[in-house]
Amino acid sequence: MTGDARDPHLRAGTGVATAGRLPTFLLIGAMKAGTTSLYHYLSAHPQVATPRYKAPEFFVAESNWHRGIDWYRRQFPPPGPEILAVGEASNLYTKYPRYAGVPARIATHLPDVRLVYVVRDPVSRIRSHYQHRVAEGREKAAFAEAVFADPAYLDYSRYALQIEQYLEHFPREQLLVITSEELRSDRQVTMRRVYDFIGVDPDFAPADLDRDFYRTEDRPARSLVPLRVRRGLKRRFPRTRRFKELESNTLSRIRRVTGRSGGRTGPPPRVDIADALRERIGAVLADDVRRLRAHLGPDFDGWGIA
Repeated sequence: MTGDARDPHLRAGTGVATAGRLPTFLLIGAMKAGTTSLYHYLSAHPQVATPRYKAPEFFVAESNWHRGIDWYRRQFPPPGPEILAVGEASNLYTKYPRYAGVPARIATHLPDVRLVYVVRDPVSRIRSHYQHRVAEGREKAAFAEAVFADPAYLDYSRYALQIEQYLEHFPREQLLVITSEELRSDRQVTMRRVYDFIGVDPDFAPADLDRDFYRTEDRPARSLVPLRVRRGLKRRFPRTRRFKELESNTLSRIRRVTGRSGGRTGPPPRVDIADALRERIGAVLADDVRRLRAHLGPDFDGWGIA
């Protein structure tokens, strides 16, 4: 996604009577860093309102962007008086340079929004990213080859680079960076920080705080529907019942042709990373990890990379 941050359809008073409030916070990634779990814990808070679908993709999908801000507002439920924060999530928000210009678009409509970014040991994130793509049928190369052949693996792990895109448009105090390792090891303390940051009661504890949530577990059959097909349907019928019907019909046809019953063909491939390969990846990312320390504090161990 590139292009002008201006909204071509921005206008007042166009059918927003039943729309909700615009977001006060965004969970911006990173991919394969625990965003689905964090989003679930946020959605569980009684003072938080979220859209029916985790990612309306207003700021990244051109078709949605050109629907205008009123369309985006309608993706959120009208909040009651108990709601203190409204938010959504998409790891596409930190996939620069593939999706360039996202922070500028967000700043255009949500200049005061709070940004939450969860990061993970980059080598572990890359491994999970690779396993995800293999399971989706979108990666055929061996891990050691793929990680340097496709820039996305390393780019999406350049966390400081992603943050710097936002700091061109937002003050540092509107950004909270946490690690998936701290979220996993001390969830209550970490969620207190997140809840406090977005302005809701920090003492709330979700009933399933000890559970991890994985997006792919909830929709395993989707791996049979090619990604290009799903994205095409989303652009034509975004977040509607019609989209669900068309996706289901497409899946049924693929099953009839291939004889596959749905779901993944097996668990993600095991990926053992040799020390030499880890060091090679670390060397590429070391400068970014050093810059990340400014956002995570002096106690950040740099995952042994820097």
